[in-house]
Amino acid sequence: MDVLLLVWAAVCSLFFGVPAVYFLYMKKRSQAVWNLNLAQSYFPSTAILIPVYNEEKIIKLKLENLAKVDYPNDKMEVTIVNDSSTDGTIQEVYKFIATNSSMKIHVFDNKTHLGKTACLNEALKNLKADVVIISDADCFWPHDILVKALGYLSDPQVGAITARELLLNPKDSWVTLSEQFYDNTVQAIRIGESKIHSTIFFQGGFAAFKRSVLEEFNHATDDSGTALDVVQRNKRAILIPETGFFTISPRILRNKISIKIRRASHLQKLWARCLRLLVRGKLAFPKRIAIPEIFLHIFNPLLLVAVIVLSVWIAFLYPAFALSLILLVYLVFLVKKTRTTALELLQNNLILLTALTSFLINRKFKFWKPIPESRVGLNKEILQHNNLI
Repeated sequence: MDVLLLVWAAVCSLFFGVPAVYFLYMKKRSQAVWNLNLAQSYFPSTAILIPVYNEEKIIKLKLENLAKVDYPNDKMEVTIVNDSSTDGTIQEVYKFIATNSSMKIHVFDNKTHLGKTACLNEALKNLKADVVIISDADCFWPHDILVKALGYLSDPQVGAITARELLLNPKDSWVTLSEQFYDNTVQAIRIGESKIHSTIFFQGGFAAFKRSVLEEFNHATDDSGTALDVVQRNKRAILIPETGFFTISPRILRNKISIKIRRASHLQKLWARCLRLLVRGKLAFPKRIAIPEIFLHIFNPLLLVAVIVLSVWIAFLYPAFALSLILLVYLVFLVKKTRTTALELLQNNLILLTALTSFLINRKFKFWKPIPESRVGLNKEILQHNNLI
């Protein structure tokens, strides 16, 4: 009994303790000052790549949003990277170009369906701008995002930047409310990592890279993998806290989980790569960031299995102890903040466990597969309400 309880307590301490300690540490570091050398005025030439595949319904809204961005016209160009769409996406783009001659909009119309990353790399070959920015079609920028964010690239050590994810519909359902809680928690961690050195959790809403350090977009792990490539070239990749991009969060749990499993699969491949580099002594990344992140993404989901198995075993052998566990769980779920935290921790580790299992059985996810719900919720009214068009 004593040994079993000690093992259970040790496993629980690791499963719950490592995320808690890492979050608190990074939250404290997120409040530190930047160790950067920033120029007062920095306006690099920018090439904004918009990867699209069957985005007929929202591409006009995306272009209207970019037309509202404050940045010198002669230093900003947009390229629509069409990966062989089968709907009217390209026709909508050309209609917009015909009535908005002041914007520099190019079309890279690939006739063969290559996939997002391969298509972006084909378009990248012809770009000469100082900074290359990726932005997905269902993500929308505040008008001042470039002015606020690009200045961080003026530091010679910074090679890539990303921005916060902001939800257009945070109060639509308990699913969107929990996603907002998750975003706030995770982004506090990413800011802390950025102020120490780098974060490699990049999202497709806004991911900007200095062209001089961008050889190609990473085929295996997309935006985050490309951020790691930048770090491996001895540059920093950071999250800018002052601004962000807006997007719709799924209202239905099934759709949210579908998106998160694909993201989790990317992140696990990313941190597995970091683990291999770490073992070989070639990881250009602080160990105080890399080791906890590797643990949380690869090993903590396995600890969840151990916690469940040991808890059931103990409950079966000792019913009185089972009642104590039930009471503890009841008390945790009684308070909204602890309930939300516990649910997100369990949900995210179950998602990571699913992604890890899929990796082990060699089941591949389709990463170029938009969730229809994220497009249905986008309309002029919600974007105008947030001053995005």
